[in-house]
Amino acid sequence: LGIYLTWLHFGTLEYSKLFEMLQADGAMAAAQQAMAGGWEVAIIPFLLMAGAFGKSAQLPFYVWLPDAMEGPTPVSALIHAATMVTAGVYLLVRTFPMLELHPAAAPTVAWVGGATALLAATIGMAQYDIKRVMAYSTVSQLGYMFMGVGVLSTFGAAAHVFTHAFFKAVLFLTCGAIMHGFAGQLDLRVLRGLRHVKGWRIVVWTMFYASLCLAGFPIISSGYWSKDVILAEAFANGRPILGGLGLLTAGLTAYYTFRVWFRVCCGPKPDDHDLAKMMGDDHHGDDHHDDGHGGEDHHHMPHAPKWAVNLVLSVITLAAIGSIFLVPEHGWLEHMVAKSSGAGGVGANHHELPPDAGFWADPHGWMKYVASTVGLIGMAMAAWLHLFNRSAADRLRSALLASPLKAIVRAMENKWYVDELYNALIRMPLKIKGHALHMLDRYVLDILVVDGLGRLPKMIGRTLSPLQNGVLQSYAASMAGGVILIALLILVLPMLLDLLGGAA
Repeated sequence: LGIYLTWLHFGTLEYSKLFEMLQADGAMAAAQQAMAGGWEVAIIPFLLMAGAFGKSAQLPFYVWLPDAMEGPTPVSALIHAATMVTAGVYLLVRTFPMLELHPAAAPTVAWVGGATALLAATIGMAQYDIKRVMAYSTVSQLGYMFMGVGVLSTFGAAAHVFTHAFFKAVLFLTCGAIMHGFAGQLDLRVLRGLRHVKGWRIVVWTMFYASLCLAGFPIISSGYWSKDVILAEAFANGRPILGGLGLLTAGLTAYYTFRVWFRVCCGPKPDDHDLAKMMGDDHHGDDHHDDGHGGEDHHHMPHAPKWAVNLVLSVITLAAIGSIFLVPEHGWLEHMVAKSSGAGGVGANHHELPPDAGFWADPHGWMKYVASTVGLIGMAMAAWLHLFNRSAADRLRSALLASPLKAIVRAMENKWYVDELYNALIRMPLKIKGHALHMLDRYVLDILVVDGLGRLPKMIGRTLSPLQNGVLQSYAASMAGGVILIALLILVLPMLLDLLGGAA
């Protein structure tokens, strides 16, 4: 609908021509033109963003993505983390000038992205399936990208799309390697000590670097450079509440990311008995065979990934490291984004500051320190609860469940009951409606209408068939009855008409 209305009003779908029309008189003139053109023009950016929200799993359309992550891990890494789900972000970056058609469009994108990022982060920090944690992490990072578009940082959004593609692919592929090696086991309460197990070193350390990127570890991680641009622009453009939500989300992201890494890769060294207990229920991925020597059941022992998996993880990790050098401002990526989105000068916006402006006057200056501190605090909390004192996390959860906050803890573990809410408000009414229509189709349309019309001639034929039985006496009786009936009508009908006329 958004594309159709764009063509209907502007007469073209080519980016360059659209941008020329929108930028000829500036943003204010474009907004006034949209208002003058009626609601059909003003609604265009909202239709485009609604499609982008569905494509890129934003509120309220995000619930499909974590379920889609249940598919094969390479698919999750390539399509659901790096390419397909970021198409909505790409659409809004390319059509950024279209958001000027309504003054509420860009703020809507920013707030939906920020809310999605925070909501998904709170869900991710309470999940125990490591692949599902990464799925909600993807939803959260997509929220960051939309927030970047909404706070006028198309460069920040595009840069985060670029860096996220590499390190999130590494995280999903390492989860897949663990899942395959441990026969489907993904529960971080069961897995531990992977860095002590022979053959898992590359998986452990590539996952470690990708976790640093997701947590925004200072300097050496690509996520640090792309995420901070978005957070800084939120403050630079007068949206401190949104920036604060982004910082809170950054801390939660660092916590749940290293919660997974500390739980799965660190901890005491497991022996063969511990490794056997870590195995999942799916033993089809186990290619070891029983050697018949007794002892532990080696048929159900985990196996390390092959060289091909390690090679892929190493190459993508190197790409994640290399992306650091492509992200900094004033580089080719920013120039390309500004040129392709028709938003020359958008990007990081480069706010002009007076020479005597203090340190805190430039969010791009102090955000690097603030965001780094928040991320390090999240990592430190994860280390304390899941590395140095694992029992403390269980005690903390038990204490929270015994406190008035237990409803919040349960809600986070149950994904804020959004699935149940959608089931009650959307799925069940549609299911009931479907059953009602099925009954209507089967018992009314099929039996009474379709079958009834088909059986009607047969019923009429059976009713009239005795009149054509071939018996002469029956025909004579019918003729006599008809003559008598006609005679009665001739004699009685005039008398009835006279009586009715006299009564009148």
